[in-house]
Amino acid sequence: MKKIIALALTIVMMFAVCVPAAASVIINDNQPVPVEGKQTGDSRVYTSTETDPAFVSYQVTIPAETQIKWGATKTLFSYGVKTHLDLGKRLAITCVGQNGEQALRNANTDKFLPYTFSKTNGGEALDTLSYTTENEIVDMNRTFNIDIADAAWQAAPVAEYQDYLTFTVEVVNA
Repeated sequence: MKKIIALALTIVMMFAVCVPAAASVIINDNQPVPVEGKQTGDSRVYTSTETDPAFVSYQVTIPAETQIKWGATKTLFSYGVKTHLDLGKRLAITCVGQNGEQALRNANTDKFLPYTFSKTNGGEALDTLSYTTENEIVDMNRTFNIDIADAAWQAAPVAEYQDYLTFTVEVVNA
């Protein structure tokens, strides 16, 4: 009886091996395609618009102090701008003197030195100092001049004068 069962199992195993192989490739939307010749398929690769807040950022670095040498008619002011913003967004930066005026004041008297801003590339005077980045990704230093006229220097006694520049930074639409 054992021999008959062993023979029957051997025959069943032989037929199991003889089953013809039917292969296919699954391409796009789980549709099987027979494997005959070359097959192609597409897969969409895309970025998510959900961003980690660490990736959308900006940094404006302004110096704590800038010294103006006595008698200097132009003093370079430099600050850093680094951004990585959403598509279509820009960084708008403005700067004004303390109390909305542009004057270096002596703390012990009513004496002051008026100043203006000008572009560093051409010296064109600026009514207001403002800058908007041209791209969503920026890593650069920006500069402008602080100008004090000769006549203002000559009209002021030698002393220490100061002002505070207030920078306002805002993300805006392009």
